[in-house]
Amino acid sequence: MTAPPETSATLTLLDTQEPDGHRWLLDNNATYTLGRVANIDITLPYSWVSRKHAMIQREENGRFNLIDLGSSNGTFINGRKIHTPITLQNGDCIGIGSTRLLFHQETPSTRTPAPVGPDLDEMTVAFVKKQIITILICDIHDFTRLSETMGAQWISQLLQHWTGKVSKLVHKHEGIVDKFIGDAVMALWAGPNLKDNIHQALKTAIAINNLTNSLSKKIPDIPWPLQIGAALNTGEAMLGNLAQDGQSNYTVVGDVVNVAFRLENMTSRQENLDIVMGCDAAVHLIEPETFFKKYSFQVKGKQDAVDAYGCDFSQLSTYLDQNTGQQTPNK
Repeated sequence: MTAPPETSATLTLLDTQEPDGHRWLLDNNATYTLGRVANIDITLPYSWVSRKHAMIQREENGRFNLIDLGSSNGTFINGRKIHTPITLQNGDCIGIGSTRLLFHQETPSTRTPAPVGPDLDEMTVAFVKKQIITILICDIHDFTRLSETMGAQWISQLLQHWTGKVSKLVHKHEGIVDKFIGDAVMALWAGPNLKDNIHQALKTAIAINNLTNSLSKKIPDIPWPLQIGAALNTGEAMLGNLAQDGQSNYTVVGDVVNVAFRLENMTSRQENLDIVMGCDAAVHLIEPETFFKKYSFQVKGKQDAVDAYGCDFSQLSTYLDQNTGQQTPNK
């Protein structure tokens, strides 16, 4: 029997005594949807499971991320409810409402560690350091409803196309794609010129929105025009490359990341709000009060309200056209 690829993993249903039929191999698809309906990747036919409850996405480096899709009864890892995408680890217990599944992914033991020499780029050795970065989160609006309308297989193909195009746009604007999480991308800029980083991130957000809008015109099966919500935040984070057994595991963690995800959620709750910027990012812009509206959001995980600036993409394009010397297409 041929061994599965190194990036494969399995989900095993723990709440059953039956020996067969309750294990799923995660090896071929970029995404796997979990829910109650029959025509999705992993069907859990229980009343406490939402129709489209959660999604597991496989990254190119073999990592798997778990995303809640706005379920009624919540998605959990090791008993803790998740609100933002979480990277799965071998042995994690996933809770889909009251249903428990075991995530299993073995670390390949036959891989030979890469040699480290004086000419090797410093990012290939294990280190973590503090650095001021700019984070951009872009998320396709109404993605759960789109999945229910179009079906999981079609959505998987759409996401593969979208993620490939988005990667190129981020790189074109001198950013780094940290990860794709379902229908969202997390990108970062870590250079010394904070103002330029923020402008590049803002241009990237407009470009990703234009790309997403264009899909509705190029693919007639899409039932409504697609658009994104975006959030940008600047601050100190821990970042680096945690190398284990010769494998790279680029990591960015910190409050700046968590707040960016929380702020992006606000774009679906406010009319004419396409992008939100944390104040630590907006302070580097030229007269932000002239182009952007100031908000105060109460977000999960924060006792005090988070101040931010926001606008629609048309207003953002006007700002960039007047303050960067380059015309920014908004359509």
